[in-house]
Amino acid sequence: MRSIRVIVPNRQGLLAELTEVLAEKGISIEQIVAETHDDGAVVRMEVEHEDRALEVLTDAGYHAVTDDVLLARIEDRPGALAHLSRRLADERLNIRSLHHVRREGGFALVAISTDDNARARGVLGSAAV
Repeated sequence: MRSIRVIVPNRQGLLAELTEVLAEKGISIEQIVAETHDDGAVVRMEVEHEDRALEVLTDAGYHAVTDDVLLARIEDRPGALAHLSRRLADERLNIRSLHHVRREGGFALVAISTDDNARARGVLGSAAV
C-alpha cells in the first residue's frame, strides 16, 4: 500500500483546495490525516489510483511524495502499539510514519512506514497484513 504526503505552507482553505483538486479528477480519498506545525502542514492520504493522484497534485503545484506503507493487525488493547514499536526498535528499524487506520472486532489496523519495510514485514510476521 502506498500513502501520499503533501507538504505545504499552512493556510486557511488548504484542505478544501487539496480535496477539490482530487475530486475534480474523480479520485476518491480512502483515508486522510492533516496536521499543522507552526507555518507548515502535512497532509497524508490513501487514495484510489495513487499514481494518478500524485500526478494531479504535482500538476496543481503541490509538493507531493509517495511513501510505501505496510499494514499491521494488532490486538486492540493497552500496550499493543508499544509492543509493536519496541519490536521494530529492537531490530533497529526506524518508524518514519504510523497511523491508526481503524478498530474492529478486538483488533486495530495500523499503517506503518519504516526505513526498511521488507525487513519490518519479516519482523512483524503474522501481524503484517
